[in-house]
Amino acid sequence: MLNKIKFSYREADNQTGLFTPYHTLYKCKIKVDGLQYTFPFQCNATHTTPNLLMCLDALLMDAYAYDECHDVVDFCQTFGYNNANGIKAYKGCKKNYKALHRLFSSEELEMIRKELEEEGF
Repeated sequence: MLNKIKFSYREADNQTGLFTPYHTLYKCKIKVDGLQYTFPFQCNATHTTPNLLMCLDALLMDAYAYDECHDVVDFCQTFGYNNANGIKAYKGCKKNYKALHRLFSSEELEMIRKELEEEGF
């Protein structure tokens, strides 16, 4: 399944609101079967740059986090957020959930998860 997905990234113009001063914000894009999704991704560029596997893993973790929580209150309690930051994180996870389900069927997402696990994610 992973071999059907095209991946690209570029450094974002705006580098504000980073996790740490050592992180770099990228705009990443995945394309599959004529559909695409562009999303922000941060990592420490000293050690790595974005790749398909790490980005799909992060997107899937967001999607699972959204799917497992009943609402934003449950999400905040589960992941230890205060309301302001939790709402923003919840909305981001929801956006990634919807994007992944627009691009892939549930069966394809399960195949991707298994392939990622085989790769050590």
